[in-house]
Amino acid sequence: MNPVFIVGTQRSGTTLLRLILNAHSEIAIPEEANFLMPLLKRKYLRGGMRGDLLSRIASYLQVNPQFKLWNYDSSDFILSLRSRENISLRDLVDGLFLSYCRAMNKAGWGDKTPSFFRKLDVILDLFPDARIIHIIRDGRDVFDSWRKMDPTKNYVGVVALEWRYKIWKIEKSLAEIPDGRKMTVRYEDLLEKPRETVSGICDFCGIPFEQGMMNFYETSDRYVGEHHSNLIFGPLDAANRFKWRQTLTLGERRIFQSVAGRVLRKYRYETEDVTMRFSDALFVLRNLTAGLPLRAFQVARTKLMIERAVQKGGSAGLRDVGKMPKRRN
Repeated sequence: MNPVFIVGTQRSGTTLLRLILNAHSEIAIPEEANFLMPLLKRKYLRGGMRGDLLSRIASYLQVNPQFKLWNYDSSDFILSLRSRENISLRDLVDGLFLSYCRAMNKAGWGDKTPSFFRKLDVILDLFPDARIIHIIRDGRDVFDSWRKMDPTKNYVGVVALEWRYKIWKIEKSLAEIPDGRKMTVRYEDLLEKPRETVSGICDFCGIPFEQGMMNFYETSDRYVGEHHSNLIFGPLDAANRFKWRQTLTLGERRIFQSVAGRVLRKYRYETEDVTMRFSDALFVLRNLTAGLPLRAFQVARTKLMIERAVQKGGSAGLRDVGKMPKRRN
């Protein structure tokens, strides 16, 4: 089967969809592959990797804390990298995911890495027949979920702006893809019409629907750590949508809608008849002034650490970025 890539903003249900597909007998989708970001470059697409760089990549993977979250024995793949003189980027990525597939006794592989929305052009050059699933969730629930997980995300204007930008970026990339290779799924539809939505996803991926996918939560603890929401360890529940109606203040709702209302309406999310006040505008200005530099620093710091780790063939501080949570099993 063709590789399946799940894209979407953080806290949009990408992990939930990964686990549902992972419950299928034919697909294996590991934890996120952010550690591949510095390798998904056009210079490697053209020239591949060889010599000392290939050795450093092998060392980098061996100690990378995010790769360890895949929770399988990757020693054979690492050893094969060390024994090669050169490798194409496609063979590196495909070989890595296939080694995970074999460990899971599955035939096909998929990926769920939200940050790959920046690399869709490279990914589609690597895998022209890949299937792309974009899962989208009401941005107000994204904001509420994200700030509960990370207090530094409690900047409603910044999250609204980031949510809007990432969806625009994903849409721009998807516009270049034929209709038969892309699909957009609303998180809320997955909760409201689970069997119908999952069956449609299976048709899109070219695999038969399996009832066991609806019982994904029975095996969730095999594939995720304790850092994930407890919601993925239970059945799909329509009550887990539109929580923003109770959790966001009126001011937060006004601000989010003023920044990203057009996107909310485009994806059929309700908007309120509210007018942004002058005090809201001042709050947004303070919000962006404080939150944007912090968010830019977080993104730049993570990118720099990953790039440095590849160049040095080690972790190079990545343990501070992607600490490995305990698993539930």
